[in-house]
Amino acid sequence: MDTLMFFYTLAILVICIVTAVLSLAAYASSRRQFFIYGSGVFICYAIEMTEIFFFEYTLQNRSFPANDYYSITMPVMRTLVATASQAFIWAIAMDLLDKHSKKLFAIPVLTFLLCESLIIVAVPSGPMHQWLYYTMRQVFLVFMGLYIFWTAHKSTKVELKTRVNNQRKHLIIGAILVGCIVAEDFYNILVVPMSLAPSWLQLYLSERNFNENVFACYFAILLIIYSYHVFSIRMQEAPEEKNVSDLDRHIEEQMPFYRNAYKLSNRETEVMRLVVLGKSNQEIADELFLAVGTVKTHIHNILVKTEQQNRTTLILHFWKR
Repeated sequence: MDTLMFFYTLAILVICIVTAVLSLAAYASSRRQFFIYGSGVFICYAIEMTEIFFFEYTLQNRSFPANDYYSITMPVMRTLVATASQAFIWAIAMDLLDKHSKKLFAIPVLTFLLCESLIIVAVPSGPMHQWLYYTMRQVFLVFMGLYIFWTAHKSTKVELKTRVNNQRKHLIIGAILVGCIVAEDFYNILVVPMSLAPSWLQLYLSERNFNENVFACYFAILLIIYSYHVFSIRMQEAPEEKNVSDLDRHIEEQMPFYRNAYKLSNRETEVMRLVVLGKSNQEIADELFLAVGTVKTHIHNILVKTEQQNRTTLILHFWKR
């Protein structure tokens, strides 16, 4: 069992490190802040897994009292790392929703830090103390998911609604896994009397959650896949440093994938970008120094290539890619 858990923990640690490194490389290639935040999440998780790794394998040949099962080792470090991890996750949510308020960013993160600190200081050591401490992370994730859907529901921006809808499947899977994490912690901490469990089981269940590991691996795979797609595009076209609006930024991120998928020419790509921005044929013609008839021809060709009926469905199709 010790050997199995050794390689299991090591594998999770390697996945976190590889994901963080690839995400940083994707940021260098695309300049998209999302990858910095994603890398930060997995760096924090790697730190936690390293602490668990060290704790388990320095104690594996020693007795493990049942009372120690409910203790939280290195609470200050764990709380700071967990807060940093939640901050990076919240930054990903704000990036998805095009929110740039420092106050909006700081309030949930500081609230999480305060709650974790109060639990450590005010709640007596024992099962409830440990369960509340770890469950605060899942509470934060639930809040984040609800905020994403609420903001998208209230928004009048088609591109925002579509971006969130594109992630709906992953958000739902994440919500299911969060429920499994809470259930596992509830069972292992509040239901099972650890004094009756074998000593090796107490050691391996004391500060780990297997559903949380599945949660981390699932989103690590998604981030690795997305990084790969960015590498495949950016090897052909390097990003430009620009100060642009959120809408322009999202179009620039999406356009290389869309252009490659439907074999759009350079001129068709320029026209497509302006169509998505909501420009009229005359405005497109003026900006690109083309005749209106030429613009209509380019739009017709784009509609044929993408198999769309009109400009409205074309724009929706662009954001759903």
